[in-house]
Amino acid sequence: MACGLVAGALGAVPAGEFQEKLRPVLQEHCFKCHNAEKHKGGIDLTQFDSEGAVLKKYKLWQRVIEAVKTEEMPPDDDKFTPMHGEVVVGGVKKILALLDSGHPSLLDPGPSLIRRLSRAEYSNAVRDLTGLELDFSAQLGMPADSTGTSFENLAAALSVPASLLEKYFAAADLALTRLFGEPDPQWDGRPDWERKPNAEQVKKARAKFFGELPENAERTVTAAFVGKFARLAWRRPLAAAETERLMKLYDAALASGDPPRAALRKVLKPVLVAPDFLFRIEEDRTPKQPAAGAVIAAAKVSDLELASRLAFFLWSSLPDDALLAAAEKGELSKSVALEAQVKRMLADERAKRLTSDFFLRWLGANKVSEARPGTEFFPAFNDAMKKAMREEVTAFCDNLRAEDRPVLDLIASDYAFVNADLAKLYGIDGVTAKDMQRVALKPEQHRGGVLGMGAVLAATSHTNRTSPTKRGKWMLDVIFGNPPPPPPANAGMFKDEDKNKKEPKDFREKLAQHASDPACAGCHAKMDPLGFGLDNYDAIGAWRPTSPELNTSGTLPGGEKFGGVDELKKLVWARRDQFVRNVIGQMLTYALGRELDYYDEGQITRIKTAADKSGDKLSALVLGIVQSYPFQYRRNAEPAVAAK
Repeated sequence: MACGLVAGALGAVPAGEFQEKLRPVLQEHCFKCHNAEKHKGGIDLTQFDSEGAVLKKYKLWQRVIEAVKTEEMPPDDDKFTPMHGEVVVGGVKKILALLDSGHPSLLDPGPSLIRRLSRAEYSNAVRDLTGLELDFSAQLGMPADSTGTSFENLAAALSVPASLLEKYFAAADLALTRLFGEPDPQWDGRPDWERKPNAEQVKKARAKFFGELPENAERTVTAAFVGKFARLAWRRPLAAAETERLMKLYDAALASGDPPRAALRKVLKPVLVAPDFLFRIEEDRTPKQPAAGAVIAAAKVSDLELASRLAFFLWSSLPDDALLAAAEKGELSKSVALEAQVKRMLADERAKRLTSDFFLRWLGANKVSEARPGTEFFPAFNDAMKKAMREEVTAFCDNLRAEDRPVLDLIASDYAFVNADLAKLYGIDGVTAKDMQRVALKPEQHRGGVLGMGAVLAATSHTNRTSPTKRGKWMLDVIFGNPPPPPPANAGMFKDEDKNKKEPKDFREKLAQHASDPACAGCHAKMDPLGFGLDNYDAIGAWRPTSPELNTSGTLPGGEKFGGVDELKKLVWARRDQFVRNVIGQMLTYALGRELDYYDEGQITRIKTAADKSGDKLSALVLGIVQSYPFQYRRNAEPAVAAK
C-alpha cells in the first residue's frame, strides 16, 4: 500500500517534518551503522523517507525509541547530545501517535482471507457434529499445521497439499464408520461399539446423533435431517435445491439396494468433504456508504459470517444451532444481542478450547512435554510432573474464563492450581489429591501468575540448568510484547575458553563474556538480566533462595533495578498496561487469523480503553475484539482509492 494511504491522518504532523528534522539527525548519527550494507541489528534506517513509511514499520521505530531512551543507540557517539535524542524520540512518538487518531484513513480490516480449518478446528467440528471423540492425527497421520512460533489457525500456515485432501476423505470415512457402526477391518471385523475403551462414548454419540431419525424414516424426515446436518456443517442455511441434490444421492443408493442407513451415510460424506465445510469462505461486498476519508473499500461481514468468526474464535469450531438461528434472524448486527451471544459462548464448555488453543500456545506452556531438563539431574521431572504442569496452566487460564477474572491475574495472583506432585515441588502444604485444586498463596511461597509456573520455567531451561537467555526472551515476548530480533546464525554456543583470559567466576560472568560480541550484546543486555531475575526458580521451577552463589539482581532496559523475582514482579506490575496491550494484540491475532499491522494499533488502544472500565476482565477483552473494526469488516477485492 502506498504511503498516501495514511495521508489524511498525517495532518497532525507538518508535511516534510521527517525529512526536515528527523532524517538529518539520523543521517549524521545512525546511518553509518544502519544502512543497506551494514544494517546492524538487521535495521536499515536509510530506507525511510516519510512519515507514512515510519508508520508502516511502527514496531521497528518503537525499538528505535527504546534504544535512544536507554542510550543503547547510537553507541560511542559523543556528538549525539540529549537534544538530538529529544528530536528523535519526540519526533517518532509524534508520528506513531497517529496510529491512535481514529482517522478513517487508518480503517483497514486487513487482507481478505480464505482459510481452511486447522487440524484442531477440524477435529472439534467433527466432534461437535457427531459427538465422536476421534484422534485423526494418531489414526490417520493427519499432519500438524506448521506455524513456527505463532498460532495454528493463522491463514499463512494453512496450506492445502494434495496429501491433506486425501486425509480429509479418509477422516470422513473414519467418522462415518464409527457413527454408523459398520465393521472396521482394523478391529478384526467387529463393530466399533463392541471394542473398549471407546464403546460407551460411541454408543452415546450414536444415540444422540440418530435420536430424531427413526431407522426407516420417510424421505421428508430424512431430507430434514440431512438439511439440518449440512446447515451446521456449512454454517449457513441450505437452498432447497442444495438439499435436493444431496437427497438424489440418497435415492440412488436406495435404488441400488442399500438400506436407509447405508444410503444416508453416502449422503453425509459429501457434506464432510465439501469446501463449504473444510474452508472458511466469505463474500466480497461493496460498502453501502464508505466513511468519509476512508481509502480502503471494506464492508461489514454478514451475520452468518460473523457467527462463524465468533465460533472459531471462542470455540475453535462451528456455530451451534442457537448462534446460527440468531444470525439468520439478523440479530448479531445488534450490539445487545451480540453481547449476549458472547456471554453465552464464553460460559459454554466449548470455550475451554480458547485456553488450549490460544493461552497455552501463546504462553509456551504447550511445550512442557518436550522441555529439556533431564531426570538424571531433576528426578521429579517425569511424565506425571509434565502433565501436572500443563494442567496447572490450563486450570488457571480456564478459571479466568469461568470466573471472568482480570487477565492481570496472569502476572499477579494470590491463588494457584496445583495437585500433590506440584504442591510438593512448590513447597505448598496440605495438597494430597492427584487432581488440580485451587489453593490460596502466601507471599513466602513466591508463586502467583505465570512467572512462577513450572511449565513456563521448564520450557525455558536446558538439560541440567536454567537458561537466563531463554527466560529473558520469553519475558520480552510474552510479558512485554517486545520480542528481540532473531539471533545471528552462529549464536547459542559457548566458545572455547581463552587461556589468556581470567576464568569466569560463575555462570553469569561466563554468559556475559559470551554475550560481549557487539552483534549480540544489545539483545543479551535486555534478555539476560530478566532471565537471571527468575533464577530463584531452578530448571523445573523449584524455589531456591538468593545466595552469594545465586545472583538474581538486574536492571531493566529502562534503568529500573531489581533484586530477585519478587522485586522483578513488582516492576512487571508497574508495566501492567503494556502487558494487557500485548494480551489484546495476541488475542486479536488469533481471532483474525493473521499477523497484525500498523493500522491495527489504534484498534488495540480502543479495546484497551474499554477494557480498563471493567478492570481488564477477560470477557471485556473478548467483547472488545468481537466489536472491533477488523473483526466485523472485510476488505473488498476492489483496489484502494486515492486519499483525499
